[in-house]
Amino acid sequence: MLGLFYWIFELMIQKPLVPPPIIFIGCALIMAYLPNPYLLSTIVLIAYLMVLVSSVIAFFSLWEFYKSKANINPIHLEKSNAFVTNGIYRFSRNPMYLSLVGLLVAWAVYLQSAVSFLGVFLFIYLITQWQIKPEEYWLEKKFGESYLAYKKKVRRWI
Repeated sequence: MLGLFYWIFELMIQKPLVPPPIIFIGCALIMAYLPNPYLLSTIVLIAYLMVLVSSVIAFFSLWEFYKSKANINPIHLEKSNAFVTNGIYRFSRNPMYLSLVGLLVAWAVYLQSAVSFLGVFLFIYLITQWQIKPEEYWLEKKFGESYLAYKKKVRRWI
């Protein structure tokens, strides 16, 4: 095998195989079709930072639920035994869903497609209609005025 490489090297030294203009055009074409690493790395970095921020939001929202021993099951709303107002819940009533929105935004940024942001808006609409509003109904029913006061003080998303 080493002999084959030596033979190719000797052949290239003895006689040029490709004319310089062809090498130039080939290199120019390669350069034209390579992705811009600065742009690509910046977009990927932004997406990763958004994933990190969303993960931190998710962690702290789950942590507050854990500390309060609150029902975390989004299907069995009637089992809600507490609503959380501490920590990150002072800034958003739905930081868990906010973290999911952040992950979808990060995905759209990573995909570099403006059209993919439609998925983000669709998620916000669906989660608001099918999950958040029913949760609010049950929390109002179970906790009454204290939940209504919290709703007035803290926004649904941010």
